[in-house]
Amino acid sequence: MVETVRQGQAGDTPGQPPQPQLLDSQVAPQAARILEQAALLFEPHMTPQARDRDFLGKIALAKELLSVTQLRDLRQQSLALLNNQEEVSWETLRLLKWPQGDRVGVVLSVPVWVPGQARRVPAYAGFEKKWQTVALTHPRPSGYIWFAGKLADINNKSRSRPERTQVEVNSRFAPLAALFLEYIFREGWYDVDRRVPLLVVRIAEDTWSVSAHRGPVVAECLSFPDKEGGTFDGVVVQGYYESMAELHHGRHVPVSNHRLGLAMDVNDFNHKNVIDGNPNPVSIALRHYNRDAMHRLDARNLPAWVYSAAKWVGLRIPQEWLYTGFSADWPHFDVGTKKKEEGVGH
Repeated sequence: MVETVRQGQAGDTPGQPPQPQLLDSQVAPQAARILEQAALLFEPHMTPQARDRDFLGKIALAKELLSVTQLRDLRQQSLALLNNQEEVSWETLRLLKWPQGDRVGVVLSVPVWVPGQARRVPAYAGFEKKWQTVALTHPRPSGYIWFAGKLADINNKSRSRPERTQVEVNSRFAPLAALFLEYIFREGWYDVDRRVPLLVVRIAEDTWSVSAHRGPVVAECLSFPDKEGGTFDGVVVQGYYESMAELHHGRHVPVSNHRLGLAMDVNDFNHKNVIDGNPNPVSIALRHYNRDAMHRLDARNLPAWVYSAAKWVGLRIPQEWLYTGFSADWPHFDVGTKKKEEGVGH
């Protein structure tokens, strides 16, 4: 399902921005057509206001073509296709077909900005209980992530380069996920200061990991004096990992929307031996609510305008996911849930 050869700018016209596409449009022709119809404009000297109008118009068009008004409808449609089986599984759902013929599971290729020294790393997924099993056995390729170990390289936006990343997704969510990710990329195309490095994008899987056979690696992260305060006096900590899988893995409970291909984690890392180290996924600290300041410290942290864009799409954003102690899952975007008892959440 997933291309394992380096793609880079393959298929893109030199000098022109890369655009989202399905890796195999034949398995989901309707989704491929919607992606093409709702593609964002790249015109000379587009103003921020013009870009936002185009984005909002394409969101409305994609929803009209999908016949959805609220994104949680996609969840209910996916659950119905599974026929309310006891345990939700992406491994099962991804091979099914929608009534119009599109396969549910598709691979989305989207443009992203990556640091100058970033390198591509394949990722794997499977219906496994532990991420270590995926890391060691590589049950199925599910896309890839980009790895950059140096914070100075990550924060050097002038040296960022356009690349692509591939990620599995529910074909009915693919046009909207593509719009969100393309909007982030397009902002950096017009404004260097808005280049947000998207090193990790995860949408659909049961359990996910990169290989445990690659490593060891060193990755820098910020560590702060406390877990709850607002101070930005962080220090750069070097994390030493026996394998890259320790840094890039994920396991979700059976009710996760990742298992329906309808939840998106953007720049989700597993840094260890740091205090509230950004961009770690869950935090209670007040500092994390100042997204622009966090982004300036470590560009992997998503700035405030990215969260605004997610709301325009209709996604439920991290500030709306409340956990014990009011922690927020900062890299997580979701189609949302109407009621807890309806089942699938994060």
